[in-house]
Amino acid sequence: MKRTHIILTIISLLLSLACAKRPVISCDIPADFPEARRQQLAGIFEKGKELYKINCSECHGIYGRGKDSIPNFGKEQFDNYKAKFLMGDPRNHAVLRKMNGEQLDQIFIFLRYKKVSWPGKKDEQKT
Repeated sequence: MKRTHIILTIISLLLSLACAKRPVISCDIPADFPEARRQQLAGIFEKGKELYKINCSECHGIYGRGKDSIPNFGKEQFDNYKAKFLMGDPRNHAVLRKMNGEQLDQIFIFLRYKKVSWPGKKDEQKT
């Protein structure tokens, strides 16, 4: 009984340490956007976050075992990525064959408006 309690305590401590180091991803839409648009983007952001988690995180990180950060794309990179997607460029990510243009746009909204906070560290803001 005592041994089981000690083992469970150690497991609980290890799990809490692992969770404490995970980033918090939140939506950071500019305050000057109209409230209706902010609400609309927040909904799209959540859909994009889930699509990113399912389709992109394995290689690009944060949620999967890939790199340790989500890409910080600029407008030109978004435009180039979308153009390659629309042209069906075979060098584009294979996972994109599973998504449609609207889903890709939702992921882009997520990438554009994400805010990453690490416990105990200063926030990283995507611009």
